[in-house]
Amino acid sequence: MSAPASARPPGRPRSTEADEAILRAALDLLAEAGYRALTMEAVRERSGVGKATLYRRYGSKEELVRAAIVHLNADIPMPEDTGSVTGDFAVTAQTVLAGAARTGALTLMPRLLSEVTGDPDMHALFSEHLVEPRRRVVRGIVERAKARGEIRADVDTDLAVDLMVGPFIYRMIISGGDPAAVGNPAELLGAVLAGLRPR
Repeated sequence: MSAPASARPPGRPRSTEADEAILRAALDLLAEAGYRALTMEAVRERSGVGKATLYRRYGSKEELVRAAIVHLNADIPMPEDTGSVTGDFAVTAQTVLAGAARTGALTLMPRLLSEVTGDPDMHALFSEHLVEPRRRVVRGIVERAKARGEIRADVDTDLAVDLMVGPFIYRMIISGGDPAAVGNPAELLGAVLAGLRPR
């Protein structure tokens, strides 16, 4: 007699609460002590799960950190056309800051940024899941601004992205992730645009 279609496979189902606890613990410990100091045992203790539960999900520290970084990444949508580069950028900046505040990324980002320079694997992981998705959106904002005539057509798009995003990254690093120190996106961008506008 065949088993019913709804029969569950052998073994206990995965606990979403355990998944969340593990990833949250990993992110908290990354923010506190960094990647190099992170250990699986510390994550197990902080999350309150059993050793078997942790290793059933993640066979190594590298696997766990990869999952935690991917968990941090929330999709950043291309903003609706506000009619100006300042408006488009401000909307995106607020979306990024709000998402980072929810996940705790504001305190984690400065530490990760300081560590990835000496670790090619971490750098690739960080770039793929946290940096590139955001740069893609800002590239779109720059191209839209060029089409409007707000930014010179001969300006290199990636250079413009660096100039627009750079002040935020700098302030995030020196403030240790204090959102109040990041400042007003429109004001920061206004200081940059003087060099990007058509002459």
